[in-house]
Amino acid sequence: MPRLDKGTLALTFKFDCDRFLRFRLASSTEKDSLGIEADTYKRPGIKLVKAAGCRWEADKYQDLIDVSPPGAVEYVEKEKVNELVGRKPFGKIKNLFEILRRKTPPFAIIEAEFEVPSNITPGLQEAYNTYGLETVTARPDIIWIRPGGTGYPLIGNPGLVPEFELHVIDVKMAAEPSLRHFTEVTYYALSLAKALAELGLSDRYAVSAEGFIWPGSHNADAFRNLVRKYKARGDSDPVTSALKDTLLPVPYEVYQVHVKQFFEERLLRVLKQRPEEVSWHVGPKCQLCDYVRYCKQEAEKCDHLSRLPWLNQGQAELLRQKGIATTQSLMEAIRGSTTEWQAAEASSHQLRADRPALLARTEAIHANKPVVIEGRRCSLMPAWSDQNIFITVHFDPGSGITFAMGAARVYFPPGRSQGDPPQTEEHVFVVDRVDAMNPDTERARLVEFVTLVTRWLEEVSDTNSRLPATDRVSSHIFFWDMLEVHQLRRMFERHMNHPEVVDLIELLIRLFPPDQVLPDPDLFKSQPGTIVKDVVRLLLGLPIPHDYSLFETANTLFPVRNENGDLYRFQLPFGFSTPMSDQIPFERAYELWQDKIFLRHFDPRFPDQPSRWRLYTRDELYEGIKHATRVHLRALQHIVRRLREHYRDRLTLRKAPFSTAPPTQTMIPERARSLIVFEKLNVACQELENRQRRSLPVDEREAHFFSIRGIQPASGRVYENCIDKVRVSDPRYAGAELLTFTFAPTSRDARINEGDFLLALSNEDADIELDVPWRRYLGLSFPDARALLVSRGLNDEWMVNAPLGKLLQVEVVHLEAMHEPPFLVLRPVNSGLFRLAQDKSILDMNQPMVLDPMFQDFSSQRIEQVLQAVGGNPSPRERRRRRRF
Repeated sequence: MPRLDKGTLALTFKFDCDRFLRFRLASSTEKDSLGIEADTYKRPGIKLVKAAGCRWEADKYQDLIDVSPPGAVEYVEKEKVNELVGRKPFGKIKNLFEILRRKTPPFAIIEAEFEVPSNITPGLQEAYNTYGLETVTARPDIIWIRPGGTGYPLIGNPGLVPEFELHVIDVKMAAEPSLRHFTEVTYYALSLAKALAELGLSDRYAVSAEGFIWPGSHNADAFRNLVRKYKARGDSDPVTSALKDTLLPVPYEVYQVHVKQFFEERLLRVLKQRPEEVSWHVGPKCQLCDYVRYCKQEAEKCDHLSRLPWLNQGQAELLRQKGIATTQSLMEAIRGSTTEWQAAEASSHQLRADRPALLARTEAIHANKPVVIEGRRCSLMPAWSDQNIFITVHFDPGSGITFAMGAARVYFPPGRSQGDPPQTEEHVFVVDRVDAMNPDTERARLVEFVTLVTRWLEEVSDTNSRLPATDRVSSHIFFWDMLEVHQLRRMFERHMNHPEVVDLIELLIRLFPPDQVLPDPDLFKSQPGTIVKDVVRLLLGLPIPHDYSLFETANTLFPVRNENGDLYRFQLPFGFSTPMSDQIPFERAYELWQDKIFLRHFDPRFPDQPSRWRLYTRDELYEGIKHATRVHLRALQHIVRRLREHYRDRLTLRKAPFSTAPPTQTMIPERARSLIVFEKLNVACQELENRQRRSLPVDEREAHFFSIRGIQPASGRVYENCIDKVRVSDPRYAGAELLTFTFAPTSRDARINEGDFLLALSNEDADIELDVPWRRYLGLSFPDARALLVSRGLNDEWMVNAPLGKLLQVEVVHLEAMHEPPFLVLRPVNSGLFRLAQDKSILDMNQPMVLDPMFQDFSSQRIEQVLQAVGGNPSPRERRRRRRF
């Protein structure tokens, strides 16, 4: 008989997978027939992580009990102490509705269990009747009972104000709750409201449509301190006031859709099918799933489309509907442009845009070697930087506390002789003690980390201050994935106001600002760091299924050989890596923090008997984490080095000399200064986005409706008449140079309109960068470029260093997208420069051309000038002493 428990419901929302749900509902017979053994893949030490979550819940329950009047909180405590939790756990209350029938109910009820009424949705009743689903129960962490009339919306919108309102509270150790947490609260609220109505209690009680999450905090006493604060203020209900400050609201109307859809659609759909029939897709979400190894093995056997990284489940389903069910058949379909692939392209512009990447990734998997994605360039990473800083960060997602950081430097100082080795450093910082989620030890390690990295950056900046402009050096920072940057920013935000940190962290906050800090527009525009995984994704297909992990990428991308001629592999001992994850398993941190070690040394003599393996000592575990962090740093360095060695011409980001000089502050009020920063950031984002789009192949730019391609000169009476009408209707074009072109019908929907003038016309097969000065592209010195311009009657000084885009800039005067064939009328913005581009073979009008939008900032300088003119008294600013190293 299928059984739907609390964990299954929440984890289904986490993994968003029908197969996971069906496997959890499967009978023992069904599991045995498929060889499914969920417990096989449990990680040693994971019990400590679960115990930490239980301990946090129990501590919050105890906080609520202790600050409330005696007897105000209804709870049951078990008799035996749970050694991992470190206290007696709370048990479930089985008589919830008897308690609610009391004349005066309690203030709160902890872990009250009740049957979910079958009428919460028609789907649940059908699951009971048709598939024999076991009775579903719900057990909210806390039911908070308040007098009616709080002003919160109520489920069912009862006409009268009830005597009491019930709020569902779910306690979570995570500081940032996710969809599964929100839907869980909503499910409990919906179930409780139906149960009250079914048992005749809805005349006294109504369930609030505003449930709550009690999130994790790094101050274990935060709630108790809030209660003390409100008591000191004379608050009439300090516990309620403290709860309001602590809890995160979960709006019922937003998440009830997910809950009802689960019961009415997903649950019934899954129960109708046998376990092997339900849909599934292996991706990064699956890394903590009990069944991921089973699914990966099956994906390999059947060449499942989910083996292609970044192909989502919806796209895979569409391909299967069009008759493409394997990566092999997808490769052949794209190569041959079969009717099946054409049908898929017609149904999804994203598949059409991803065609080059899909082909490269399928070819890489079947050729077992890296394959370059045709036509792509990357503006995210420089081909060269004098100082290269590599950073890796590993953390516990439950508490949010970092347990290991690594930083390495490879520096080529100015004045070195050719062939001299670079200066190198490598440091690891391990957070070895954490008590009750207190981040003090994390802060100590962060101080060491920030001091080190800032010293490296300051050294380059100080060196540049003593050098002529032509000899100054650049600096760049590398991470493997965005998760590490996100965690680094979380640490900065957590500690940046602490006295030990505030003076140290200013530079790194400018480089990687937390959410509450406005970025420095100049540093933001300079792109101080690179997410290397994004570069690999953009440029290469690799023979790696499902997702490109750090170690697999390093071992695949031109691996090195050791002294014996064998390929060197980046790998870690058992317990220090996890499939489909680039984080050191966070249970290692819990073992270190709590001195309770479950990890054992793998013993090849007893491969199937883990109980006979030797346990790690604490010192071995500590050194194991340090070693794992170093290997992550070295794998990242290897990937960056190989990308630069083999794909240098595709890396287009250019780095200016590095400086730590703070931005110039205008003497205007803070709000006006913030408006200027916002506008500059907006401009920088648009410019970077434009540059990244232009680095894509022509096919992809067209598929994203960004460009018009297949442009060819057009001649004939139709086009001559069109030009005549334009000249007559608009005097601006009476004597202007106007050119007519046809273009590809597939570009009809491009987001380019009449009147657009920030456009560049270039050849489809030309490998040019529109931001590069034209004289540098032609290899001309400044005097030679000026002489050439003067000889052609072009005397404006700005033209000498003008970017290529200025030579190729055109305006769309007229556009006939629905004509057959579609055509447009273009006006060169500067006819002299446009003819120069043709004469110097920068543009060949006899070859297919493409029209691309460019970017130009028209607003930020004007806004700054206006705000400076308006003026005002700036707020006093404390000048912070610059720390020297």
